[in-house]
Amino acid sequence: MMASLIFLSCASTQLSHTWRDASYTAGPLKKILVVAVRKDQARRRVWEDGFAAALSAHGVDATPSYRRIAETLPDTSLINTIAREGNFDGIMLVGRGSTRTTEGVLVSSEISTTDPPYQQWSGSYSEYYDREYYPGYPVINETMKDEIKIWAMQGGGRMIWTGVGEVNESGRDEDVSGEIISLIVHELVKQGVIAAGS
Repeated sequence: MMASLIFLSCASTQLSHTWRDASYTAGPLKKILVVAVRKDQARRRVWEDGFAAALSAHGVDATPSYRRIAETLPDTSLINTIAREGNFDGIMLVGRGSTRTTEGVLVSSEISTTDPPYQQWSGSYSEYYDREYYPGYPVINETMKDEIKIWAMQGGGRMIWTGVGEVNESGRDEDVSGEIISLIVHELVKQGVIAAGS
């Protein structure tokens, strides 16, 4: 038997604030350079590899930026140079957005068990013995946001899609990247930014 949990917001992963350039009509991107803006090089590689693998499953020739520059995160000028020299038709930029912290509440509750048919002692002892109390306490929830932008190299370069992946759960961090990646790639297919499959 468990106490009820009441949170200000439930644990979830969702995609929000999406936008697509309706004037972009060049068709699905076929070769994308994936750039994750992370100071931690291990996390950078995890995100870039994750998106590259998901995009490749849809027939996109996706390359993590660390394969071209491994030691440090490339700046804007270098990213553009790599994209042009590698004949990429698109750039995916994955950046960490804001983190919002809210407080939820675990509500206190009192649960009584069913009395057996025979009681050796009666009165208050059995009442206290059969009743369990679960005190309430605050729960901290964090909403972590990752901003994803897709740039098309055609015509000098312009942003054609953007969205925000939101993870709302206490005690979770980069291990939920797979859920966000799946949502982002699904939306890119839906919006025609990349093809539906190989």
